[in-house]
Amino acid sequence: MTVKPVRSFLLCASASLCLACGSDGVTNPPPGSDAQIDLRYINALSPSQKNAVSAAAAKWMRAISKDLGTFTFKSAAGDCFPEEPALNESHHNLLLFISVRQIDGLGGAIAATTVCGVSSRDTLPVLGVIRLDPADLDSAEARGNLPGIVLHEMGHALGFNPGTYLPRGLSAGGRDDPVFSGVTARAEFAQHGAWYTGVTVPLENTTGQGPRDPHWRLSVFGDELMVSVVGRCFKSPLSSITLGFFKDIGYDVDFSVADPYEVVPFFGGSRVVPEVHLQKDVVTMAPPKFMTPMRER
Repeated sequence: MTVKPVRSFLLCASASLCLACGSDGVTNPPPGSDAQIDLRYINALSPSQKNAVSAAAAKWMRAISKDLGTFTFKSAAGDCFPEEPALNESHHNLLLFISVRQIDGLGGAIAATTVCGVSSRDTLPVLGVIRLDPADLDSAEARGNLPGIVLHEMGHALGFNPGTYLPRGLSAGGRDDPVFSGVTARAEFAQHGAWYTGVTVPLENTTGQGPRDPHWRLSVFGDELMVSVVGRCFKSPLSSITLGFFKDIGYDVDFSVADPYEVVPFFGGSRVVPEVHLQKDVVTMAPPKFMTPMRER
């Protein structure tokens, strides 16, 4: 996710989302709960920054659910990412670390998400990390971008990444016109983007990654949570199309949580140029680390 300040053509007001969150060094909610996401903070975030993380987790847990099972994590320190602690514990569903650690310094990548482990049963993520670069963290929060950035990265951690949809055969096309082919996402796209005459649902086609680019196509979707940008005036709505993606990869979905959204092409008129480019923010492990739920042993 690369931060590139550019000139905006509209003046907008923005505010950070503020909900209660847990304290450093503990999971929120507690390990072993039925929640979809167990959060663990590696190091200190400000109260408002942790509010953004907790708000994102709360929204995702309202939107999607699945009993992935209970997993035993046993690994040495630094097994997946440098600041990872040694693990010898069990967790239900996804254990997600939140870390503040330099990625590339001021003006570069503000965040990166890595899926460290997936379920051997359905390849959905069960262990991961979102890293936030301290050099850009405060400025992203000051601009009001942080809630959208964290919600976006959490989407990657839950499965909006090529490591989840490619093995299921849910993508097609080449570098110039990659698409996600899940039936639910396509049906939702047809309802909200009837003007589009291409093959649905279009993935980003400007990075050369083809179907491996884990973002919706900006020029088609405009302001939507899982496109490759976020801007001061963007609302980054969680659309029913993105929720359709999660249904297609195996989650139970509550579509009533979706934000109001219609597919509106980005370029044209007086739309605001984005301030933050979310590119190459998914760091993949190859081969993936498969983990077996305890109940299957």
